[in-house]
Parts: sequence; structure tokens; C-alpha cells
Amino acid sequence: MNRNKWDLAKITVFPLPFLFLAAWLGGLGFPLPAFLAPTRTYLALSSATLPADLAAARIGGETFLVLGDRLTELPGRGEFAAGLPDAGPLGAALAGLPGLPILGPVLKDLEGGLGKARKARIIISRPPSAAEIAQLRAAALKGGIPLSIEVLPSRDLPIAALTRAYSPTDRQLGFELLLSPRARELGSLELRGEAGPGQQSPLLYRGTGKGLPDDLVLRLSVDREKTRAVIASFTDASQGLLSRRLQLAATLEEEPKVLVISARGARESFVEKFYPTRRASPAEAGKLDLLSYELVVVDGVPIKSIRGSLLEGLLELADKRSGSLLFAADSPDFGSKGENPKLEAILPDILMPRDVKDLPDLGILVLIDVSGSMFGDKLSLAKVTGLELLHNLKPGDLIGLMLFSDVHSWVHQFEPNSSIVAAPELEPLSAGGGTDLAPALVEGLERLSRLAIRDKHAVVISDGVTKPADFQAIADSAKAKGISISAMGIGEDVNRALLERLALGTGGRYYRVASADQIPALLFEDRQSVARPPFTQGRIPVLALNGQRVALIGGMAQYAPVPTASVVFTNDLGDPLLASREYGNRAVILFASDLYGTYTRDFFASAGAAFKDRLDALFSEKPARIGVAESAEGLEVIARSDRLAAPRLLLSRAGSGSLDLAFRRRGSGAWAAEAQLPERGEWSASILDRGGTVASFPLAVNGGFVSARADSAAALAAWRPLAFRTVREGSLWLLLFFLACLAATVIMRIKR
Repeated sequence: MNRNKWDLAKITVFPLPFLFLAAWLGGLGFPLPAFLAPTRTYLALSSATLPADLAAARIGGETFLVLGDRLTELPGRGEFAAGLPDAGPLGAALAGLPGLPILGPVLKDLEGGLGKARKARIIISRPPSAAEIAQLRAAALKGGIPLSIEVLPSRDLPIAALTRAYSPTDRQLGFELLLSPRARELGSLELRGEAGPGQQSPLLYRGTGKGLPDDLVLRLSVDREKTRAVIASFTDASQGLLSRRLQLAATLEEEPKVLVISARGARESFVEKFYPTRRASPAEAGKLDLLSYELVVVDGVPIKSIRGSLLEGLLELADKRSGSLLFAADSPDFGSKGENPKLEAILPDILMPRDVKDLPDLGILVLIDVSGSMFGDKLSLAKVTGLELLHNLKPGDLIGLMLFSDVHSWVHQFEPNSSIVAAPELEPLSAGGGTDLAPALVEGLERLSRLAIRDKHAVVISDGVTKPADFQAIADSAKAKGISISAMGIGEDVNRALLERLALGTGGRYYRVASADQIPALLFEDRQSVARPPFTQGRIPVLALNGQRVALIGGMAQYAPVPTASVVFTNDLGDPLLASREYGNRAVILFASDLYGTYTRDFFASAGAAFKDRLDALFSEKPARIGVAESAEGLEVIARSDRLAAPRLLLSRAGSGSLDLAFRRRGSGAWAAEAQLPERGEWSASILDRGGTVASFPLAVNGGFVSARADSAAALAAWRPLAFRTVREGSLWLLLFFLACLAATVIMRIKR
């Protein structure tokens, strides 16, 4: 060997041991040629993949199937000997794939380094998006993994994208179909609108692949009130006649936006008279997507029975504020405090009557008949009734107690109830003399009207047998002074007509008392010091916000409003008939009576328009225009409105939960949100902004589109796998160090 060759050997061989040792000390990965590394294959397939495609892909070695959020290892190539599996749990999982494979599990596996010195191969049914390709590239470079991506030939219809746009005022729905270049090879193409049973399907387009527009875009329109889907039919030379249904889901007004949850029959409520409504039992409602409704009415369902998925759905609706809730408390069975704390937390009322301390002081005149007609048990009953009445008044109420027969006398002249001890004064009384109610009532009402107190009331305890008088004029005078009169009829021979005329003419109530155990504590139930009943019946005045009486109802729940509640209607004692918690244009409302007119016929006849106006305000305004674009990369929703500040897109579907996505600004007055929805079919979409819902509309997910966007195609074309697999195995550097040292030693010995 000449000198030059020895010098070249020393230059090339002698430094190698030092380089290999430095690589070992530095912890560098060992570059294994990619062709020497075993392959791990990932199959990201749609359920439409054909066996022939997999056979052509030459699958072998270690293979994993991408099933949504996980990887499932296949036992070997025999798994696909006859194509896709069609039995067992693996086949069931694959059949349920939405056609939009999720590469998350693949990325996670790549970032884990694959465990051994392997290269990776992804076989996928559709082109990955540009973002997915960037993620795969970053994971492959970080792990030093040679990664190849193979897209199977498309077996779906050559539709690359579907775009539709509509506004509330448009009768016609415009949509565009972007076809892939393969559509040029079609023998025929026909599009028809999907018509109802017995109707002619309108022809939208008919032609051949060669006759398609230069940009491969078909711009069409349908009547949105009649057409919710388009049937596309293609004739392909290799596959024959293919057909596909494309959902448009663009009808904004057709679907009911009100859900009535009720255990009653098919009676029509006040709400159902004015709005398109769906009715469901509590069990059925628990399986529905409550977020798709703008108003959910819980029609008298006891709150303690609202559990499970129904309770979760109602709470989510209130939390997301995509819709409003209306609860009707139409019986004592509706509920009381503590029976359902989670649901009670969103209600505008506390489910218990107001405490006596929360009510205003009252000026009250009590007239007890002690005439001869009240002899015996009747007078005893009148005394007990008077004592029971005083017991149920507040300590600060001003009491005027008067006895009358053919003459009248004051026992107490409007003194605080706390200073009155009536029993010793009433017990020794005996009946005697005639009966002259009118003078006593006139004097008592005059003294009562001069009290500097807002609420004034009079109670007559009598059998009504009295001298004739103009009692209508007395009632009219009392009503003009803001004084209501209640009458308690004692005995069997009571003059009910007179006492009722006095009571009803002033907005009070008449009670029949036949025995001591029937003494109507309900007369002043708001003054009871123990507990007022949660539901009361009788002739109950309903007042508007200005204090004007608008109706009489026959029964209502007596609850206390929460401090943040807005109260629209009350009874004459201040209990809320209609209260709400406001959230933008959404609310949680409690109506403390029935929605059918059983107790509320007069209310709905006189104040129903105001109630309906309140409900009308709960429904969202429609945006100026909504655009939806669907392609192989997912779905994009575009909203155009000058009033949006920071909108979000809420998507929901029964059994699939909900997705909350942020919009991003796209030009003046335009906002866009992108989503990859895992399931095909119709979803419910709501645009939320500033605590309220701006719009609600159905949203169709078709899936299965072919081709990729230009940026995706460019990224895929530029993909180049690494030539070497980086192996984190230090012993290989030590082995090379030993071999290089051995080679250098041999060379030195030969030189000698």
C-alpha cells in the first residue's frame, strides 16, 4: 500500500472512535436507515372503505386501527383477508365511524416514540387537513420517525364541498356544490329536491361530467319551506349508478321551538295556543336535546320527581343560556323548599311562603255581631272566630274591634295588635237586642280610612240578619277609599246574599263558617305566624306593577321572590304570580298558577296579552344572514350581524352532549367558527353573545366529502418522509466505537 493510501486511511478511520464516543457521551440518537426499520401501520378509515382498497394497500406487519379516540391493534394481515371486519366488537366500532377519522391517537403514539426502532405509515380514507399534516410533521421530526401518508382512492361521490346561505326573509335557499376533478369523468349527474310523500321531486340540475362549469361549482336554489335535502345521483363508469342524500337543514321557522314537559293529556295550554309546540312526558323529555328549544315549559311537574338526564338537561339549558325555562306551579304538589336544591337554585322564587315579618303592617276593622239572632252557639262561634283572626295578625297591625247589635260600641280603637288581649273582653259577652249593621260599618270604615297606613281591611263576623240599608253604597264608598271587606257568615240561617255583596263589591272574600273547626284561618293566611300554606284557593285579586287590579284568579302558589327576581304580576298580598330571573334575552320564569284557565281564565282573558308579550321577548332575533360551508375538513359557520360583540357557537344533539366554540372575526360584520363534528345528522345550533342567544337554527352534518382544500393538497404534495429512523440506543454508539478502534488497530499493525 503506498503512502497516500495509508494517509487516507488514517484520516478517515482514526477520528471515528472519537466521534462515536462523543455521540455516546452526548446522548445522540442513532440514525437507522428507514428501509431497515420495521413498519407500524395506522388505518384511519371511514366505514365506506372497500376491501379492494385495503388489499391494494398491501397491509402487513404491526397494524393499528384508528377508532375515534383510541387505537386497536389488529392481530395480523388475516384480519383483512376478506376486507373489513363485519362481526364482533371491532366490526361494530368500524361500522360506526363517521367518515371523518380523528388522528389524535396517532399523534399521541408518535409522540411516544413508537416504543422501538420503527417507521410509521398512515393509510387514510381522506386527505388530512393542512393543520393535521403540520401536527404529524412536528411529531415525526421530534421523534426522528420516518412517516409516510397514503390516501386511499376516493369511493364516495365526487363532491368536495357543500355551501349554503340563508336569512329569515328568504323563501329561497341558495346552495353551492363544489365537485372534485373526477366529476369530469361522470356519465351523468342529476340533482333533485327531496319532496314529501306523494309529491313530485323538483329537478334542480341534469347534465354530464363534460358539461359541468369550468370551476366545477353548481349554484342552485330550493324552496326552503318545502325542501330540506337534495338527492344527488351520479353515473360512474367503474361503479355504476350512485346516489347520495345531502341534508340542507335550513328551515328556520319550521321546527317547534317550544317544548312542553307535562304528565297531563292533550289539553291545550295558553302557551300552545300561540307557538309551534312539542309535548313530551318527563321520561321522554329526558332523552331529548333540550338545548335545541328556545323555551322549555315544565307544566306542573313536581320538582322532586325531576331527576337524572332531565334535571341535567334543564340545568345545562339555564347554564348555557341557549333557551328559557317556564315553570308552572299549579298545585300544592309542585314542590317546597329543599326537595330539589339544584333546580331551586335557578328559580326566581324561594319555594316557601313569605314570613310574616316580610309583609307590610295592616289596618283592620273587626266587627262582631252580638245581637239576639246570634244567641247560643252562633255567638260562641263568632267569638272564637274573632280570637283566631287576631291571633293570625302581625304585632304591628292596627286593630279596631267593634261590637254591634241595634247599637254599637268600640272595644279597641285601632291599637297595635301586640297591646290587645281580647279574650277577657269577648268571653263574657251575651247575645241580645236587634241588629243594625249599617251604622256600625259606616262609622268603623270612616275611622279606618283616616289611618296613616297603606293597607286597610274590614272583617264582618255576623249571620247577616240586619235592618235594611243601602249596603251597595257602603261597599262602593269602601272600595273608593281603598278598603276591602271580608265577611264570615255564622250559622245555618245566614244572609249569604248580603254578606257576599259586601265582600265581592270591595275585592274581599266571603267565608261560610258552620262549626269551630271550619274557622277559616285562610282569610289572613299571609298574617299567620307559623307557616302560610304553599298553595291557596279563593277569589284572589291579581295586580300589575302599578298596583292596578287586572284580574281575579282562583288559586295560586304562595312563594317568596328571590332578591334578584323581576316580578311582573302579584296577588293583593304581594306574592308573585309571575316572576323571572333575567339573562339577556333569556330567563327562568315561574308562573304560580295553571296555564289552562282552571284558576286563571279571567287572568288570561284580561292580562293574557301582557303575558304573551313577556314570552315573545324570550325568543331570539334571527341574524341578517347565516352561511354554512361543509367540506372534507369539517364545517364552518359564518354569521353576519353588526350587533355581535364576542359571539360563541353552541352545538348540541340528543345523546351527543354539546360543543361550545368561539367565533373569530372575518371582515366587517362577519364572524366564523369551525367545527369537526363527530356524528352525521342534524344538530341544533345557537349563536350566543353578551349573555343571550342571538339566533337558533338547525345545522346538518353530511360528512363523506372528498378532495382537500388547496393548502391541504399542497402540504400533502410537499410531504417527504425522513430517510433515517433516529434510535435512542447508546449501546449502538459504543459498539461502533469498539469496531472503529479495532479497525484503527488493524490499520496500524498493517502499517508496521
